[in-house]
Amino acid sequence: MSIEEAVARDLVAVLFVTFMFGGGALWLIVATIAEQWRKLRINERNASIKQSMIQSGYRADEIVRVLNAGNE
Repeated sequence: MSIEEAVARDLVAVLFVTFMFGGGALWLIVATIAEQWRKLRINERNASIKQSMIQSGYRADEIVRVLNAGNE
């Protein structure tokens, strides 16, 4: 029996094992990418806010207070 015949005969079992182990790894990869994307967007937003506040003449302590306001 060739490998092709064995895979064709036990296709459900092969797919089950593949998704059992590969699905978990895929989930971890997607979750990691999503978390890093979220952090990137937050940092971009904060940089934009800081830049606009600097251009408007805000002092450093005021910028820190505004950025930390959402964390309280």
